Amino acid sequence: MKNLLLLLCAVFSVNCLAENTLVKTSVEWLSDSLPTETLFNFDSEGLGFQGCKHREYQMRLSQPLSENFLLDTSIGYAKGQLQWGVFSQKVSMYEWSLVPRFQLSERVSFGLGFVSQSEVSFKSTQGVTFDLPRNTEWLASSRIQGLAENHFWELKVSSQKWQASDETGTWFERGRADNKINLLYNGFF
Repeated sequence: MKNLLLLLCAVFSVNCLAENTLVKTSVEWLSDSLPTETLFNFDSEGLGFQGCKHREYQMRLSQPLSENFLLDTSIGYAKGQLQWGVFSQKVSMYEWSLVPRFQLSERVSFGLGFVSQSEVSFKSTQGVTFDLPRNTEWLASSRIQGLAENHFWELKVSSQKWQASDETGTWFERGRADNKINLLYNGFF
């Protein structure tokens, strides 16, 4: 556990020219350290142009616990910065999820889980600090294999709730739940 925490600190706090090499080496080390039946994936995406930088990191781990039962978990971090003359904004947030999944058959699985997102920290040079509240989501999902090996359909029923910040404000500020039914098609290329 100590090694994993050190890896997470290294991955999410590096801001230097050697960032890609360090991340690649760290991910390879973690992949080699895990049991062979464990599925591990790390994604790093970024967008940048004059005055704007945005980075997202996501680590996903799928650990089989028995023949028909596995544990899906993920950790994510996103940060962005916008600079335009004297105007400057920064935003950052963390997210983690835990979804135990039961494999009903070779093509169908069912999962119940939890997703938690930190407060979205928004800072500006204009003196405005705006933090979107922390939110949590409970979900039930069913996955059915799609048209290719790495594709699947997912039917998800979820309830997302934000931490209350103003009892007399909007439904969002009062911390009301947002209940949804989603039908998704995911494909990995």
